[in-house]
Amino acid sequence: MRAYLLSIPGEVIEAARVDGAGQIRAFVSIVVPMSRNALVTAALFTFLFTWSDFLFALTLTTTEQVRPVTLGIFQYIGTYVNDWSSVMATAVLASLPAVVLLLVAQRFVAAGVSSGAVK
Repeated sequence: MRAYLLSIPGEVIEAARVDGAGQIRAFVSIVVPMSRNALVTAALFTFLFTWSDFLFALTLTTTEQVRPVTLGIFQYIGTYVNDWSSVMATAVLASLPAVVLLLVAQRFVAAGVSSGAVK
């Protein structure tokens, strides 16, 4: 995000300020739409990281009401070791939200990954 935001020309923001926009209005109207690809990419990577977080959840969760899917699959494997078909079915179902989000945001990710890399 930082690399992309630094690549936004200052002249564009300055032109919005000259036209009468305040700092917040220039940010909302100019910077946010220009950085849409980078924002979607960062949000998607953050979601994927937290969706598959295992070690953090294993050490810090104390109740069974709130836990990530990966920890539930791990505890299910510990209980029903010989039933691998249900474990694999659960793993496929657990990966569906991430796959759907990646398919929906595919064009944003392709544009957002490379946009802040070149100056």
